[in-house]
Amino acid sequence: MGLSHITVIAAISLSGLLPSSCTKAPTSTQHAQAAGTNSVSTSSKTKDLGVIQLTNHYETEIDLGKGTSCTITPRLLDRREVQLTLSFGTKNANGRPTGLSVTQVTTKPDQPFEITVNDVDMSFTPKLAE
Repeated sequence: MGLSHITVIAAISLSGLLPSSCTKAPTSTQHAQAAGTNSVSTSSKTKDLGVIQLTNHYETEIDLGKGTSCTITPRLLDRREVQLTLSFGTKNANGRPTGLSVTQVTTKPDQPFEITVNDVDMSFTPKLAE
């Protein structure tokens, strides 16, 4: 098999691993900030991670518990937008990988952000190092 066949097979295989539903919707957190208040209201399912310090192009791994972790790789697009690549991985009790979901979103630095990928709901504020 040639390299192009291997690439196609890999792409087809990975397409099954990508999340079937990923949402980034305005949340009560974003509405509260737009209204000028500091109150944060999230659903009880949502894991609020607070402010996460990120460095442009460097991965940051967050342990979400129950064998699930999220690796965040930021890419500063301009002073007002950052592209986040979020890789959600799960492991079984033996520590072997059992699932992987990767998604990219664009958001604003220093603004609360909420995302749902598969059954993981989380919110955080990306803070980029100067």
